[in-house]
Amino acid sequence: MQLLFSFFPFLAEFLFDVTHLQFAILPLSHLFSVAYYAYTPRPLSAVDLGNWAAKKSSSMSKNNAVVNDTSLPLGQIRNRNRSSIVSSVLAIQKYVAPRENRLKSLECLSLVNDFEEPSGKRRRVANGSVASHSCKYLRRTPLNPVGRRDEREYIAVSYTWNPSKAEEQKEDGGYGEAGVRYFVESRRSSGPPLPSRVRDVVWDRVLNYSECVGCEKIWIDRECIDQEDEAEKEAAIQNMHLVYHLSDFPIALLTHRVDTDRDLDLLVDLMFHVVDAEDKPAVLKLLEDITSDLWWTRAWTFQEDYKASVRMEFLLPHSPDLELRKKTMQSKSGDPLLGNISGEICIKSTDFRRQATEFCLSLRERPEYSDACDKILQAAAKYDILLRDEFPQMGTYASSRSMSPMILANIGARGITVESDRLAIAANCTGYTTRLDARALNRDGCSLSLSILALYLLNGEIMENNPKHTDLGSTTDNIFEYISKQSLGTFQSPVSQSLTFIKSCRFVEPGMTPEGIRTRGHLWKLGRIIRPGPMTRVKYRTLSLLDELATNLQFGKYGVGCGELAHLLCQWLYERPMSQGDGPRAWQGWMMDEVEKALKEGKALRLGHFAHPADGIGDNPRAIFIDSDRSDWDDDDDGEPAPSYAFTSMWFARGDQLDSLNKHVSLEVEADWPVAEGRLPRLYTKRWLNGICFFQGCPLRPVVFPWPSALLE
Repeated sequence: MQLLFSFFPFLAEFLFDVTHLQFAILPLSHLFSVAYYAYTPRPLSAVDLGNWAAKKSSSMSKNNAVVNDTSLPLGQIRNRNRSSIVSSVLAIQKYVAPRENRLKSLECLSLVNDFEEPSGKRRRVANGSVASHSCKYLRRTPLNPVGRRDEREYIAVSYTWNPSKAEEQKEDGGYGEAGVRYFVESRRSSGPPLPSRVRDVVWDRVLNYSECVGCEKIWIDRECIDQEDEAEKEAAIQNMHLVYHLSDFPIALLTHRVDTDRDLDLLVDLMFHVVDAEDKPAVLKLLEDITSDLWWTRAWTFQEDYKASVRMEFLLPHSPDLELRKKTMQSKSGDPLLGNISGEICIKSTDFRRQATEFCLSLRERPEYSDACDKILQAAAKYDILLRDEFPQMGTYASSRSMSPMILANIGARGITVESDRLAIAANCTGYTTRLDARALNRDGCSLSLSILALYLLNGEIMENNPKHTDLGSTTDNIFEYISKQSLGTFQSPVSQSLTFIKSCRFVEPGMTPEGIRTRGHLWKLGRIIRPGPMTRVKYRTLSLLDELATNLQFGKYGVGCGELAHLLCQWLYERPMSQGDGPRAWQGWMMDEVEKALKEGKALRLGHFAHPADGIGDNPRAIFIDSDRSDWDDDDDGEPAPSYAFTSMWFARGDQLDSLNKHVSLEVEADWPVAEGRLPRLYTKRWLNGICFFQGCPLRPVVFPWPSALLE
C-alpha cells in the first residue's frame, strides 16, 4: 500500500475524496482504511486491521462526522484545503470548548440477593433442566469519589462491548454460573427492573471478583451511563478517565483462556524474568495469544488501562483443572503469585507490560521473531522502557522525549466507533485541559489530523521550531509521524520518574496566532560562564557545595554584581523545607539538586540576567543554568561567550483539579528581538536547559515561538 501511494499520490487523494464525499464505492473505502495503517507507526495485526477497516468504511460514510485523514501526508491535507497547515489549524481554534461537567458523582451497581424474575418464569439451561436462582438484581448506588476518599472503593470494569470469539463459544456455560440472568434497577422511580445490556459472562466474572475482594460496588459503562441521554454521554466521555483513575479496584477482562500447565508455568516464568532460552519461542507464542484479545485493539480500553495506572489488574480465565496448581504458586512469603480469584489469573497491568516489553526487546533482533515482537509491543508496550535513551547523559535519567506523541499514535491505531472520541481520549490520557467541541467538529466535517495538531499545541506541547535543526518533520509525514519527529527531544529530567516530569514540560497559557505559539514566561540573557571544576567534599569542609558556591558569588570570584544572587541562594538554602511537595518549592528543590550535582561533576554553569524589551537587560544575575553535553558554550577570542538566551515559565495547578498538571519550561533559545514597538520577542528552541532562577517580583511576559517552517508551506 505504501508503494502504491508513493507511485500514485493522486490515487490516495482520489480515495480520500470519494470517501469524504460519501460515494458508495465499498472496495475503495476499504482500500483507504487499510492505507491508514501503512502510514501509522505502530500498526495493528492483519486480522484486527481487517475488522477495523470494515468499521472504518462504515463510519466514514456518515454525514456530519470528523474526517479521519490521519493516514494521509500533511501535504496532501494542505493541498485539499488549498491553504497552509497553519491557516487550517488556526481555523480549528474557534472550536475550543470550556472544560465543564467535571466529574462530581458516579452511579454504581451493587448486587441484591433474593430477587425473583419479574415474569415469574424460570429459564431452562443447556441440559433442559430449570435453573434455580436464575435471576440476579443490581441496584443503583450513587458515589462521590472526588469529594470523598472512602467512596473510591468500587470496581471499574474495562471490557469490550462486543464479545470475543472465546466468549461467544462459552456464553452458555462460560466462566461462571450457567443460566443466570441479570436485571438492573430502572432509572425511572416506578419502573420495573430491566434486563442488563451487559452480557451475562461479563457479569459472572465481575461478581466473582467482587465477592473475592469484598467490594460490592461496580461501575460498568454500559449500565452506569445513561446511553439515551446525549448530554450525559458527552460529559462522561470527557471525564471517563477519572472513573478509572479514582477506582481502588480497576480490572480488565481479558478473554484468552490459559488451559495447560505448560502455559501457566511459562506465564509465571515470564512475570519473574526467568525464561529459559529453549522456552522463549513458547513464551512469545503465549504473549501473541494474550495480546490478540479484542480488548487490546480498542481506543477506550487503552484509556482505561492507562489512567488506572498501577492499580489496573488483568483477569485471564483459566481451566478449572488449573485451580489447584495456581494456588500452589506462591512467593517466599506465602502470597499467591497469580491471585486467589477462582477461575481467574490476576496480574498487574504494569507488571505484565514491563515483562512483555523487556522480553520482546531482547528477542526482536532475531529476524524470525521480529514481526511477532513488534505486534506485541504495539499492543502492550511499557512507555518508560520503550522511550528509554540508549545512552543517557551523565547525571540525567533515562528518557529525553515526551510520551505524548506515542500516546496519540497508539490511540490513532486502535478501533473506535465515533472518530471524534479520539480527541477526548487523547486529552484524557495526556492531561490536556483545553478541549475541542466534538459536536461542532463533527457538524463541520473537520480534519481529525488538524484537530489533533491543534489540541497538541493548544495544550502547550513543545515542538522544535529552529530552522537550523535538521531531520525534523515535513509535510510528507502523516500527523503522528510529524508530531513524533517535531517534538522536543532534549528534555533532561532531574527526577527518576522522567516521563512524569516531561509530561509537565509544557508552555503556560499557550495560544495560536498567525506568527506562532504565544505564551508567557521569563526571558533571560545568558552571561558569564563559570567553570569551577569538580567540587568534591573534603573531610573537614563545613559548607555544602551550594553554600560554597554562594560564598564565591558573594565575594566576587565569578565577577562583580553577584551579591543579590548569592543572597537569594542563601535565603533559599536557609528556608529549604524538609518536604517539598509538588509545587514551586519542589521545582526549585529539583533544580538546586541539579546545580549541586553539576558542581560535583565539574560542569560549566552560566549566569542569567532578566531580558525583555519591556524591562531591558538586568544588571545583576538572578539565575544559574547548567551546561550539558549538547551545549555550544564556548568562550570566544575575547573571553566572552557567544550570546544566547533562556526562557523559563512555571504554573501550578490547584489542588482541587484532579486532572490538571503543573507546567514548567526551561529552554535555551535563540531570540529575534523586535525592531517595531509592540512586536513580541520571537524565540527559537535550542535545547532543554536545567537551572535555578529567582523570578519573584518579575511578571510573566508574552513571547512568540514562530511556527515550524514546514507548516507554513
